Amino acid sequence: MIASLLETSLTALPDAVSKHLTQAGTMHRLIASDIAKCAPTRDSSLPYQTNEYTNTRLRRGELPSGGFVTPAAQITVYGSVLFVDIRNFTMFADQLHGEEVVEFLNAFFDRAYEPVRQQCGWVVRFLSDGMVAMFEPRVEQPDDHAERALKVALLIVLAADSFRDWIAQRFPGRKLPEFAVGVGIHSGEVMICNMGSGTAIETTVIGDTVNIASRLQSMTKALGWSIATSSTCANIAGGRFQLGRGDTVTMKGKSLQIQAIEVIGLNPRTANTPNDSAFYEKLGQSVAVNTAIFELARVQTDSIQNHFSSTGNAPETTPQNQPIELEGYRLLRKLGQGGMSEVYLAENLVTHTHQVLKLVPTKAIDIDSDDTLQRFLHEFALISQIDHPNVARIYHQGFTSTHAYISMEFFPGGDLRCLISEYPSPQVAIASLLQILGGLSAIHALGIIHCDMKPDNVMIRRDGSLALADFGIAEHSDSIRLPTRPGEIMGSPSYLAPEQALDLPVDERTDLYSTGAMFYEMLTGQPPYKGSSVQAILYQHVNLPVPILPVGLERFQSILNRMMAKSAAARFESADAVVEYVISSGLIGNL
Repeated sequence: MIASLLETSLTALPDAVSKHLTQAGTMHRLIASDIAKCAPTRDSSLPYQTNEYTNTRLRRGELPSGGFVTPAAQITVYGSVLFVDIRNFTMFADQLHGEEVVEFLNAFFDRAYEPVRQQCGWVVRFLSDGMVAMFEPRVEQPDDHAERALKVALLIVLAADSFRDWIAQRFPGRKLPEFAVGVGIHSGEVMICNMGSGTAIETTVIGDTVNIASRLQSMTKALGWSIATSSTCANIAGGRFQLGRGDTVTMKGKSLQIQAIEVIGLNPRTANTPNDSAFYEKLGQSVAVNTAIFELARVQTDSIQNHFSSTGNAPETTPQNQPIELEGYRLLRKLGQGGMSEVYLAENLVTHTHQVLKLVPTKAIDIDSDDTLQRFLHEFALISQIDHPNVARIYHQGFTSTHAYISMEFFPGGDLRCLISEYPSPQVAIASLLQILGGLSAIHALGIIHCDMKPDNVMIRRDGSLALADFGIAEHSDSIRLPTRPGEIMGSPSYLAPEQALDLPVDERTDLYSTGAMFYEMLTGQPPYKGSSVQAILYQHVNLPVPILPVGLERFQSILNRMMAKSAAARFESADAVVEYVISSGLIGNL
């Protein structure tokens, strides 16, 4: 029952979660008012994978129906050039067979070609892992080439979003890297010319504008952007585009500097309907997903290493200023630190996937008197038993001469606190609760009590699904409790069950109390109890009544009262029981 209900909840959750990172979807159109009506019908008998169709029309001097400037053997126009590149393509090529690589490229470029055609551009050439497109001035709207090019850039990122679904379905279980693209656009004078002789003539574009667009695309790796355009192109394109960060890009071998601007979305036209607005929001969400993947790849590039060297800001290393070396992994950046452990984002050199490494320096531990390593081993022993979609995946435990480590799943979507900060609707709150309860049901079935349920330990995947993480202080119902130091509080005060505050035995209902506290915060934006000190907050958990929800949320008070009852005996007996109550009380249907 948990599994089927979670499937229902997932239909509501990702759309709202996706202000942060959205579930990938399929959408290959612009709003009708944004689609230029000038694109020629594609001749399906000619393969688009080469630019022969375009070249033939150019050589004949034919005009698309919208009226482009007539191309000649050699002409100069003021237009916009777009470069797109598949990020980490070599990682895909290494793991796919030759025929699969061809299928992979054709499947993506089929998606990338369509918006170019829609927006009256033409494909100059296909590179091994990229594409070059040209947008010329039209007779009736000679200055809209930049606008069309930037729209295509956004639509290609949207196509990349849906292409991740294609990869997952076509190559299940292959553990391929996350798919992302980088796009660079510049506007200026472009020479269109025919090169070659006889039957080997190809139409191409040359000049500084082409070189700058290519440079902008390559710099997306170092900048960590999805789309980089020049300020020239952005100014010509108009004010509808949502712009992000800015930077200066230097052309190699030249003193020329280009002002680069990040493109992150497109504002809807004022006359558009709410459904149209949802499409524009989807564009921005797709860029956010792509950029998040970019951020992971960015730290691996030579450009970033050169940046660190030139500025003197070296990446974080160990206290002895020596890099940590783990066989089979490459550490990318430090994510955080707590107690004796450090957490890093790393690349698995075998699977070429990003994982999180939790490390404990063994040399700094007195094994006879310090239980840090014992808790670390205890965490792996607990999590490695679990295989459930709402529980973080753990992959491996290992040891070096200096560290013990655990490798686990990486979550590009952040954690539940990110979602809470965006004031989720009651529908999203109940959908999130159901997924959390699904994870609790799985761990409780194995006798595991999490003991530290808080928003920071509920992670968000790219598809919007939630997973419980950080079992560092979890306990097993059949094992002896790990000792605590005098005055030590194991858990987070804002979500601590009364029995934890009093250092009494815990069970599954302890996690339900903490989950109820999180549910209150999802609904209201505030934790249930606040105080000037830890002791003040713990006193309220033990002694004050369950807080009353604001007007408009009264229908959730009964479930909150039973989840956060001061006595464990008065709470729901299990996570499954909470789900059954949600169903029987009609809380889902009333949303």
